[in-house]
Amino acid sequence: MAKVYILDDDVIHAKLVAANLGPGRFRTQVFDRPDALLAHHAEEPADAIITDLVMPDLDGVEVTRRLRSGDRHLPIFVLTGHADVATAIDALKAGATEYLTKPVNIDELTTLLTRALAERPLLEEGASLEQARGKEYSVEAILGQHPQVEAVRAFVRRTAAVPRPSVLLLGESGTGKNLVARAIHYSSAHSAGRFVEINCSALPATLLEAELFGYKKGAFTDAREAKRGLIEVADGGTLFLDEIAELGSEVQAKLLNFLESRRFRRLGGTDEIEVGLRLITATNRDLKEQVDAGKFRADLYYRITVAAVTLPPLREIKSDIPLLADHFRETFNREFKKRVESLDATALEALQAWNWPGNVRELRNVIERALIFGDGPSLKRSDLPALGQRERRARGEGDSRPDKFQLPKGLSLAEAEREYIRHTLEDTSGNIQRAAEILGISRKNLWEKRKKYGLLEPSSDSGEPG
Repeated sequence: MAKVYILDDDVIHAKLVAANLGPGRFRTQVFDRPDALLAHHAEEPADAIITDLVMPDLDGVEVTRRLRSGDRHLPIFVLTGHADVATAIDALKAGATEYLTKPVNIDELTTLLTRALAERPLLEEGASLEQARGKEYSVEAILGQHPQVEAVRAFVRRTAAVPRPSVLLLGESGTGKNLVARAIHYSSAHSAGRFVEINCSALPATLLEAELFGYKKGAFTDAREAKRGLIEVADGGTLFLDEIAELGSEVQAKLLNFLESRRFRRLGGTDEIEVGLRLITATNRDLKEQVDAGKFRADLYYRITVAAVTLPPLREIKSDIPLLADHFRETFNREFKKRVESLDATALEALQAWNWPGNVRELRNVIERALIFGDGPSLKRSDLPALGQRERRARGEGDSRPDKFQLPKGLSLAEAEREYIRHTLEDTSGNIQRAAEILGISRKNLWEKRKKYGLLEPSSDSGEPG
């Protein structure tokens, strides 16, 4: 049975509320002094608090503030006989769950109290998950001892400490831009808000605009109801736009207007919505080249490069490969419930010899495959067969696969295109940027073709990660 404390300097009113809440539903205890309630709650915490607003010594707003500082999810209901907008706002800002006027409607109070008590475990579970995410994506989660990696960690600490600068993350695919973006978010004051991300290459321009800015009901044919955009969802938190170079010109213009004013309109709407968030963008392209070529707005480029950092490719920080490989070994040991204790010298030699076009993501995938198929107490060079084949090709040694791509006869044009795309993806070890360049198409076009031909991995349905 939930324990509810009721605070009111009018003891008769407090006892009346306690009696009407009903025996058998809540265990109630009445207090007529704020200091008495606060002291008792510190010793024996209540499940919920009902407090009057106007009292001598401490008012209900200050009582709420003190209670809330010790428990983020305690249901607190403030009652007052002097209702006005200002006092309601003060109470809610202090952390009140609800604000009700006297004489209180007991049925309404009972319903709100029951709902708040039922929701509390869910809120606490969500807070626990968010805390775990904060540890998973802390600055310390950016692994490596190389000076270039330490420079990235220093960048994260510095930008996280400043409220709202726009951040641009540069670097090849697979260098960890998503991890760095999350580290900035979870190390900053914005961590209390949501981290919202979208891959700009994953959607056509019209859909991307609707996803970012939302729309009013009837804004277009399929807009059967209003929808909040991701900018609005990220209010108070962080919006991460991966592959920013893929934004169309119209969306670039709207994004620039938003960054200048922190206001926007939903598609089909007339009301301006004000939003406070941190914007983090990322790309593996040379954005300055895109500006010079007229493919990216110069004014937007300067707006999003308030703080920028380039993440090093793995081939430039090879001294960190043993540390990273060991980290992934431990990660997949836990996931697969295995006990692979180490990587032996032959495995480390093979890892150091490879040039890692897919960067840290490729290394992670190699270690994951090795733990799936490896059975010994340590990983050996023989546990990395795919990597060995790549090394031999890199050195120009023999390979069972012919250099020229060959298609069987009788394929339709669509089937031939599918096979060639599949072959190119395999030949580039899944490096989307390199595959797109070889095929002579954009990443977005390649994504659409992969979707068409069923070549998307299950985790790629929302676009390739940065």
